[in-house]
Amino acid sequence: MFRYKLKAPRQYGNMPKNYEFIVLSKGNLHAPNMLDIEEEIKRLGFNQTAQSYRSPGNFIITKLS
Repeated sequence: MFRYKLKAPRQYGNMPKNYEFIVLSKGNLHAPNMLDIEEEIKRLGFNQTAQSYRSPGNFIITKLS
């Protein structure tokens, strides 16, 4: 399992620009799994519009471990 820090480069639904959060994922070495991103966005209480931006390509990703 890998840990990633994701940063929103712009506003996605009710998620503000530059919002950062951590995702635990079984994704590959470079990016987390889309479903793991969506689950974390949902867990953080963001709306359906924010959840629809679940693709790793929408975020600035830093692999933590």
